[in-house]
Amino acid sequence: MTRRAMRIRRVRSGVLALLLLVCAGCSDPDRAILASLDEPSAARFRRGRDAAGPCWVCHDLAGTVKKVGPSLLGLYGRPAGRAPDYNASPAIRASGIVWDDATLAAFLTDPAGSVPGNRMVYPGLRDAAALADLLFYLRHVTRPGARDGVAP
Repeated sequence: MTRRAMRIRRVRSGVLALLLLVCAGCSDPDRAILASLDEPSAARFRRGRDAAGPCWVCHDLAGTVKKVGPSLLGLYGRPAGRAPDYNASPAIRASGIVWDDATLAAFLTDPAGSVPGNRMVYPGLRDAAALADLLFYLRHVTRPGARDGVAP
């Protein structure tokens, strides 16, 4: 291969890599939220997003995808077991919990111990820093319209 051909190949690879990076940033549903945060808060948000990875197996944020667990859209301030279009366990419905940082922290640390008889199959998040970051993330992304470019 000639030097010119190698240079063209390198330039094409660089342009492709740049396009992939730009497009990846465009498709981030949290970019408006991240843009509204200062750098330490954005870093905390990203750590919380990483901690939320296991949540998306059973839950969604759009309120449009049917999964095993309820949608987390509008989670804060909602009584437990009252998510739209979700048939919650009798235990969670009878718990009297209204979701906020304190009730979520207790539940996410030990779901089975917090509300015996609930159907959430999750061992709990016992790392206090990861839990705090997860709650920070959830406070932002569960607000209706938060991922639509509306101020978080």
